Amino acid sequence: MENEVILIQGAMDIEIEYLLEQLEERKNEKIADYDFYTGKINDVKVVISKTLIGVVNATMATTIGIMNFRPNIIINQGIAGAHREDIHTGDIIIGEKCCNINAYDMPNKNKGQGSEPFEWKPSNRAKDIQNANKALVNTIEKTLKANTSKQIYRGRLGSGDVFNREIDRIFWINNLFQNDCEDMESIGVYSVCNKFHVPCVGIRIISNNEILLERLEETKATELQRILVDNLQHLVKE
Repeated sequence: MENEVILIQGAMDIEIEYLLEQLEERKNEKIADYDFYTGKINDVKVVISKTLIGVVNATMATTIGIMNFRPNIIINQGIAGAHREDIHTGDIIIGEKCCNINAYDMPNKNKGQGSEPFEWKPSNRAKDIQNANKALVNTIEKTLKANTSKQIYRGRLGSGDVFNREIDRIFWINNLFQNDCEDMESIGVYSVCNKFHVPCVGIRIISNNEILLERLEETKATELQRILVDNLQHLVKE
């Protein structure tokens, strides 16, 4: 395990700041405008990647990260909005699966016939469900349940370049995709990792639940980073 490298991603500063504070022997490398920070956390070799927001950015940053740093594992982490009534702010979702919730086919309508989004159907891209590495999911689930008091769910991440705040639409998306939450990066990460055969998993902490009027708490991003740092060595040993 001495030469294992874990690449940990976050889209925004708030999703990597605590990780960077813990990073020893820190070096920064900017590639095509994407920042990568190498070093060690608790004697584990890590690369911290700021992917920037959105599926395209996550796809590009993941590709660059794999080709330049050859990680053994990729963990995509950060905040997400809940799409279920029984999931609350602060709960953690381990993404056993991931789907694109922003890819649709729609019926033809002539000028003046308007638009009916609830008539749209998931396209083939949306139906192309991506899987996380099963062994990695098992390890993370076991580790987090044993070492944190957080509510841990093993489920499906919904991902797309959209911030849904309409309750009826959230219910509609959840009914279509059976997703537990939404973010804007994970589908790009899963797709690239699976093509390169690099084990990956997405871990998301719920920062808001529009259904329950639980408003955005960005500080949850730091909570998740603390949990990952505290458990990093367990993940490598498994």
